[in-house]
Amino acid sequence: MLWTMIRKEWVRNLLELRFMVCALLCIFLAIVSVVVLRADLAAKRVDFNTNREIYRQQAEEYGSYRDLDRLGVRVDRPPQNFQVLFFGMEKTLDRTASISGDFMPGFEGDLNTNPMVLMFPVADLLFVVGVVLSLLAFFISYDAVSGERESGTLKLLMSYSVPRDTVILAKWVGGYMSLALPFLVALMISALIISLSADIPFTGDDWEAFALSGVVSLMLIGVMFSIGLLVSVRASHSSTAILSLLALWVLLALVLPNAGPYIAEIVAPVPDVGEVERSIAEKTKGLNDQYRAQWRGRGRRSMRNMSDAERQDFRKKMMVARDELQAGINKATEEIISDFERQLRWQVDIARNLSRLSPVAAYVYANTDIGETGVRHEQQLVNGLRRYQREFARYVEEKTAASGGGGGFWGGSADEDYSIDDMPVFTSRQESLEGRLAARTTDVLLLGVFAILFFMIAFVSFLRTDIT
Repeated sequence: MLWTMIRKEWVRNLLELRFMVCALLCIFLAIVSVVVLRADLAAKRVDFNTNREIYRQQAEEYGSYRDLDRLGVRVDRPPQNFQVLFFGMEKTLDRTASISGDFMPGFEGDLNTNPMVLMFPVADLLFVVGVVLSLLAFFISYDAVSGERESGTLKLLMSYSVPRDTVILAKWVGGYMSLALPFLVALMISALIISLSADIPFTGDDWEAFALSGVVSLMLIGVMFSIGLLVSVRASHSSTAILSLLALWVLLALVLPNAGPYIAEIVAPVPDVGEVERSIAEKTKGLNDQYRAQWRGRGRRSMRNMSDAERQDFRKKMMVARDELQAGINKATEEIISDFERQLRWQVDIARNLSRLSPVAAYVYANTDIGETGVRHEQQLVNGLRRYQREFARYVEEKTAASGGGGGFWGGSADEDYSIDDMPVFTSRQESLEGRLAARTTDVLLLGVFAILFFMIAFVSFLRTDIT
């Protein structure tokens, strides 16, 4: 009896015009999204490799290790394979980091905004599932019970002594299978496009993450269908159900995910980039003033009456003092930026927890971090830049010492043995899939809890509802 009713619900949904139109739209958007983002990712890879060579050539032209330390090298954000599916943090403009010995590195724009604001929405697979399929789930489920109650079909069905739990379970399974079909078709076509693209080298871990993201997407579909079924059970008319679900869709898919970051800005404000830069400038000015007061009048003019040995000793003292000044500036800058980032992380956590009230937001957080295109990967990338800066600083320090001073105190002279053939190159570390999943366990569990909770409420409500 149960499977007969499931098949009936499934076939009925598949033959409805609203389902066909929405399902075809979903598949079409998914295919177009993957094709367009594949081309975009390929272009980014070309630009990344080209720019890396350009930046290295620029560093080769400096001629001295002190200039290399002062001017530094530039590093582009490495493209991620999963950007073909989940655009994530890449909604920002192309960003480049500068690595030198003078300040903490970070991609341009990192201090400008709470990164959670950048997460919603764009026409990628997240958009297709979180917006289009969630709306389709409501279109399929709004009259699953209320429509049959209005037409009298439900009363006729119950006259055959069919258990109510069988009816509601069949409606959920049949409706869910209907929704899963277009998504699985879109997912398989996307996998085919990716596998045929030589410029998207998916590894075994990438394919496992791809499958896992598909499971998470199916969980969101189950949540949204359960919500739709619950409203259909509780509504007395199908028109009331569809209007209620449209309002819920706006709230869950659009309002809550986007409102969380802005509410967090009010609850836990952080200083803007201008204020941070002013703090750094004031601290730097204070240290520079101390340096000038100590060495005022002791520059080149005071060296005229010195012997060669005294000049050499004087230069060494000034170089030590300047290095101490730069170290003090670096330390002060690091303290200011670290304090800002601590406040920003707190704001991000508040924004994430608030927006998790929406299953769509939990879905976005889970899949972007599984695909390494989300906020977690952004933070790891910046931490990787800072590890690379320390490695770069050690390299320059060793080369400067080996060259006997690195271009002189006043600058302008080149190192005869200047070469950066062995200079370290920035590489982005890929986190294991287990680590990514562990970080997003809360969001995945939330989706499971939402799906079970809303279905159980719908189940109990149907057992107690008046079918007349």
